[in-house]
Amino acid sequence: MYFKDVIGQEALKQQLIHSAETGVVPHALLFTEQGGAGAFPLALAYARYLNCTGRTTDDACGHCPSCVKYDILAHPDLHFVFPIVSKKEKKKEICDDYLTEWRSFLKERPYFSLDDWLDYIDAGNSQALIYSRESDEIIRKLSLKIYEATYRILFIWLPEKLHPTCANKLLKIIEEPPPHTVILMVSEHPELILGTILSRAQRIPVKGIQAEDIAAAMVSQFNLTTDDAHYVAHLANGNYLKAIEAIS
Repeated sequence: MYFKDVIGQEALKQQLIHSAETGVVPHALLFTEQGGAGAFPLALAYARYLNCTGRTTDDACGHCPSCVKYDILAHPDLHFVFPIVSKKEKKKEICDDYLTEWRSFLKERPYFSLDDWLDYIDAGNSQALIYSRESDEIIRKLSLKIYEATYRILFIWLPEKLHPTCANKLLKIIEEPPPHTVILMVSEHPELILGTILSRAQRIPVKGIQAEDIAAAMVSQFNLTTDDAHYVAHLANGNYLKAIEAIS
């Protein structure tokens, strides 16, 4: 994911680019949205840009060793945490056990919902959580030496799904992570996040996408006519996922 792939949100892109260029990089950022506004792809593009060694004034280069590894989401200093369904019989109990599916899922769709992810992993009616055991994995990973990146990235998608035990164990590391470690969180329900986590992160509200930006995406990605694209954008009300549903 590059900034150019993020639909709209130009002001936030410039804010994040300025952060990287000036080196004023908060240790913990919380991107919040109502859904379908692009908080996840925006945060992932920021992570790539932070570590790109050939970045331009508006995006990552796409050619440096860091970008090549980000292309396949396999950079050794990029760690993902996300809700899962524990399947002990299949030895799937922590996020890394789902990493192959997660990478494939993200490559197929940069904009997605929790339901999309749960359908992808055949979760059925099971409730998805970030289980308490995950905190030990996170602490272990962040205790290791950074391999090669300028910034080690810990990406937590939907921190509101953190098990209370996991959330409490992470308080200290979110408040004061190891040097050159950046924690990026993306939430759709920040009111459900532990208050002590909220207070430790700088919040970036991601508003709904402008209708003209959704319309432009509909034209370029799905070859809709201009009139149809604007109609779909109106129905979407700032939510790109709703725009996709409208043409499905």
